[in-house]
Amino acid sequence: MVKKKSTPKKGKPILFCKENEKCMFCETTNKIKNYFVEQEKKIVKDQKKQFVWFVLGFLIFYLILSGITIPFSTSIQESTGRSAQGLLSAQGIETVSNGNVELENFETAYSFEINQTSQTIFISWLCSGALEIIILVSAILASFGIGWRKKVIGAIVAVILGYVFNLLRIFVTLNIIMSQNEAVFEIAHDTLFRLVLFVYIIVVYVLWFIWARK
Repeated sequence: MVKKKSTPKKGKPILFCKENEKCMFCETTNKIKNYFVEQEKKIVKDQKKQFVWFVLGFLIFYLILSGITIPFSTSIQESTGRSAQGLLSAQGIETVSNGNVELENFETAYSFEINQTSQTIFISWLCSGALEIIILVSAILASFGIGWRKKVIGAIVAVILGYVFNLLRIFVTLNIIMSQNEAVFEIAHDTLFRLVLFVYIIVVYVLWFIWARK
């Protein structure tokens, strides 16, 4: 009698990993990951395509991060304002908090009084430094040819440095307000410090990019 060869039965697909066996989830994840890696390699080779995708990626990350942070704008403003009060207190200058107030343009801002000069300070969303941090983090995450580990490290460092840098900027601005006239303050606040923030974003991004490409 001739024995028929028995064909091995195919097991059911494994949904989750079992010992050394790969599951459907892992295989699908690896396929997706490999696909995007290959696409990124193709984009990196074409500078025009790389620029277009960088801009597109930047806009996507910018919108996502803005959408995440805007609901917390009041808390971010207050945190920045209270930190500024803490720096003034360390300088020996007393302040009194007015809390979050509504401005004439229907925006909210954190407000406090400087007792020494009887001046009222308003810390709005634009003063919180969040916008600059979002721009910098979006540029880092949208960059090509760099692993996600270094992108995450860059994003974390950008948030920390951005918050500290902006707080120092506010501290210097407050000292200018207390010691100089309104014309000097407007030049410092509206021109010089905005220029400094723009330069700051470029310098931090370039330094991160050089480090990440090593």
